[in-house]
Amino acid sequence: MILDDVTMQKPNWGRVRVGALSLGLSALLLTAFPLVRPFFPLDPSLPSETLAVASPSVTSARWLVAHLFAMGAFVLLPFGMLALYADLRAGLMEPRALRALAWSIAGIALIMPMLGFETYVLPILGRLYLSGTTGIAGVVGLIYLGPAIVVFLLGLLFLAIGAVYLAVAIWHSRLPRWAGVLFAIGLALWFPPFRAWSASSMVSSSV
Repeated sequence: MILDDVTMQKPNWGRVRVGALSLGLSALLLTAFPLVRPFFPLDPSLPSETLAVASPSVTSARWLVAHLFAMGAFVLLPFGMLALYADLRAGLMEPRALRALAWSIAGIALIMPMLGFETYVLPILGRLYLSGTTGIAGVVGLIYLGPAIVVFLLGLLFLAIGAVYLAVAIWHSRLPRWAGVLFAIGLALWFPPFRAWSASSMVSSSV
């Protein structure tokens, strides 16, 4: 009887450990992001007021460090998911693991442009504003009320779908079930900074 090459493969535990380490570091960096990042009321419908309040924060070292943490987390996350997929692909959970990988990578790709804007462009706008440059506040509204925010929201949604698929795949595999649950919860807990921004925007707009 000839068995499929994939089913004959034994798990490479070295790769699995590297994947687990990547996922762990990614989760740690995502957890550190909201703890380091300075927060402020952000209402893109009032760009001048928003930039006046945000400029001291977005030009701070904490802002840069927090967003570099998030970037590092999203760089590490695909490596971890690839290693987990390599381990899960020989079993019955291969389709779910593949969907998790595809949805998550798509989500990361859509999140990174907004993260790049907040990491590099927003601090430049803040420094220009603090130096007395006028006529730049409208950029805030154009970004946060334009297509970029739609792409960002889609990225978050895709990442959440990928996390659910991976959690289910891990739950039905030989890997520890708690790992999948913690992974899904960890990604879900990264979303509150955006929800807090949305809530503050709605409150500010209604006042």
